Amino acid sequence: MPRFNAVGTLILMCAVYFAAGLALAAIGPNMTALALNIAQDVALVGSIFTSFSIGTVIVQLFAPHLSSRYGQRTLLALGACCMGSGILGESLSRSLISLLSFALLGGVGFGAILAAGSVLIPRLFGPRGASALNLVNLFFGVGSIIGPLIAGWSQARGGSSLLALWVGAGLLLLLLPLISRAAETASGGNTVPMGSATPPWSLVVLLGLMLLVYSGTEIAIGGWAAVYLERGAAMTPEHAAFALSGFWLALTLGRGLGALLGLRLSALKLLGMAGTLLLSGAILFALSIGDAPRSVFALLIIGLAGGPIFPTIMALVASVTKGRGAATSLALGIGNWGGALIPPAMGIVLSEWGPPAGAQMVLGLSLGVSLLLGLVVWRTLR
Repeated sequence: MPRFNAVGTLILMCAVYFAAGLALAAIGPNMTALALNIAQDVALVGSIFTSFSIGTVIVQLFAPHLSSRYGQRTLLALGACCMGSGILGESLSRSLISLLSFALLGGVGFGAILAAGSVLIPRLFGPRGASALNLVNLFFGVGSIIGPLIAGWSQARGGSSLLALWVGAGLLLLLLPLISRAAETASGGNTVPMGSATPPWSLVVLLGLMLLVYSGTEIAIGGWAAVYLERGAAMTPEHAAFALSGFWLALTLGRGLGALLGLRLSALKLLGMAGTLLLSGAILFALSIGDAPRSVFALLIIGLAGGPIFPTIMALVASVTKGRGAATSLALGIGNWGGALIPPAMGIVLSEWGPPAGAQMVLGLSLGVSLLLGLVVWRTLR
């Protein structure tokens, strides 16, 4: 069968990211359901974020070798298969060990999807790579909206919120035949022409650290915002799930704006605008404890601000290192530790000290993103 061209591969990647976003965003509204499945406290279930993120870190160690030897298409197929199987396994687990094992598998899959997409799309679209990558991540956001909506809709009608996890996992597995037709770029992403300058590894590390703090914050909000709103703003589980869907909607709109603004603004300017808005939303969130409408509005601002941050960071890594797969894996490897460390910490903070401490933690993390952004700008302009 003929291969897809660049545009066809972009559409396929959008579909893969949509399914991944749906599955990942469905975890937050299902925290209580997963805890009931294994008869454990919901705070303990938060350890799935650590297990999931360790999986995404592990795969970055092997992604450059796998993509160089077998191609980005194979890495993408491996990711869809592992993430789909892992998410499905999480929903069916009846023990903590099983839950964590499948979360690890799902993380390996998600890490492979990120590694493949963050290298393949910028290579296929060259100067428009940042805009194309923002478009792909916009569809991740669309899926992230749909996931909580399916969970809330099913729960409101007396069904199981786990339906959202099953839909996301099923879509990932169904896309496998189409992934085999994706376009492929030349392997050897870790080799460069003779005389090429040494890549700015210190800048890559700074971008990875910024990704660590931001991605950890995004995953923590996606995983715990529903619980936060139930406990801190007296919202029902269904309404909290719908509010979480609003956060992902705002994040999706932010990625759409990022795709448009990326055609006119530099990556650093786009990150600067996003970082300023993120900090503003976090300040409002910290000042809105116990007030449901204001808390939801603050979450919408945070989501809108966060939309362009991840894809713009990855596009900047690809730009400053001329598309080196090793640099992408290093940035993702550092960044994915945010998901391993920050969401479980958020669960502990909410359980031990309550919603006010959780809101203050979000503010502190947003300040960290702003500080690292300043260091990135300094290193770039030095």
